[in-house]
Amino acid sequence: MRPSDDVAHVLDWLASPIPEDAARDLAQMSGELAALRRARLEEAHFHRILDLFYDRALRLARALKIRLSEASPPLSKEMRAMATLLVTVQESVAAGYERVLVDVERLSHSKRRHPGSVAARALRCLGEALEVSTMMAGPPPPDMWRRAHALAKAAREHYEPTATVIPGLTLDAEKIYKSLLALAAAQPEGFSPAEIGLLGEYLGHFSAAVSLLASRPPEEEGSWYWVDIGRDMGPVPPNRRIPPDHGDLLYCSFQMLGRLANEQISALEGGMAAGNLRLPERAAGPGGIAALKRMQAHWAHPPHRQHPRRHNNYRAQLCLGLNELWQLLEHGEAPEGTEPGTTQTTEWMVLNESPSGYAVMHVSGEVEGLVPGSAIALRPAPDKPWSVCVVRWMKSENPEHIELGLELVAPAARSVQLVFRNGDPAQQPTPGLLLPAIPAVREHAAVLAPSGAYSARRFFIVSGEDKTHVMQGRLLSLDVQTGAIELFQFEPDPYPM
Repeated sequence: MRPSDDVAHVLDWLASPIPEDAARDLAQMSGELAALRRARLEEAHFHRILDLFYDRALRLARALKIRLSEASPPLSKEMRAMATLLVTVQESVAAGYERVLVDVERLSHSKRRHPGSVAARALRCLGEALEVSTMMAGPPPPDMWRRAHALAKAAREHYEPTATVIPGLTLDAEKIYKSLLALAAAQPEGFSPAEIGLLGEYLGHFSAAVSLLASRPPEEEGSWYWVDIGRDMGPVPPNRRIPPDHGDLLYCSFQMLGRLANEQISALEGGMAAGNLRLPERAAGPGGIAALKRMQAHWAHPPHRQHPRRHNNYRAQLCLGLNELWQLLEHGEAPEGTEPGTTQTTEWMVLNESPSGYAVMHVSGEVEGLVPGSAIALRPAPDKPWSVCVVRWMKSENPEHIELGLELVAPAARSVQLVFRNGDPAQQPTPGLLLPAIPAVREHAAVLAPSGAYSARRFFIVSGEDKTHVMQGRLLSLDVQTGAIELFQFEPDPYPM
């Protein structure tokens, strides 16, 4: 196909009706972008056509992110292939804008466009690529961070407060760049796809609260991050790695963003509607508030490793999910050859461990429904007891490779049922796990329950083979809350019924 034919084909495709099937539209867009790159066009003409691809790529990103949020990790091969292609398309559109930025002199004299708005569009595409990659539990696209740093720097160098942009366009390169940094600092590998979608929406409104500094900030150690903008790397807290004394360093603080999130969380817990805080409605639910709390914690206090890791290479069995673990402890092991739906265990390789948890890699067995924040039990051998853990992070570079970071919450557990004293006569007992007190971790016994189960400070714990033993408890503290589980300490109720 001649270059002139490429242009005609691209324009015909852009003028045709948009197919309802997002996968088909995405595949076609990938081919048309390749044709646009081959075409011999003046840069102004190329730029105008690229803007049409930009709008269409954002529409596809919105549609696919909804599907990713509703998908059950780990993703199917079909869904993962679609998401990977979307990342490639977004990177390709960003590369087109990087090509446009080469002719800065022309852009500087344009009445409708200028380098800042072009850099902002390229950064928006890279931001979409990063968000989709994290929703797949994958790493950032190669060279993404170096490109983002360069685009943000270009936008700052050509900042024009009075520049005229396309009517109705409110793109701010610095704000989008801050959003990328804040997303990475929140450690998205610890969030489910739906939670990452919430995080992306949140930062779309509030990332301007991120502070960027050219010199090391005066705050106490651990309250800021550093970035080497000449390298392909995201923000790093100094308690993980001390910044070098060379390189082109930029410092960023998320303290103001963390304080804002903390105020919003308090307002939500006080009963304020999410819309009044410019938050999506799902932010007001138990899972939404829990996700906001984890985001806020990472921004306000960058986490650091408390215990050294000990490398290992041995197999272990995992039971995935709170309900599955409850069934296992309640009814015992599922014999081989049982019918589908019976609790089964999966095989994993322990890569390293510490007193606080494990890093494991999947070997065999079904792992559908596995998300960060869910409960898991691990044992190194069939004759060993089950240790109860919470999934802290998940990485999956391809459908056949899954790694998990597990936080140990108890060396043993007992299946119980919970009834909260909330005045609801129709309340059904909630399956939960009774965890022992651990002197080095928590002073009191604890309960692990499904997210949203906690509805009153006082509750009954029913246990025993015939469910004849009843204990009354009073909640002391909610220690862990994710979109899947809640873990809270309690004491025997001093004022029982």
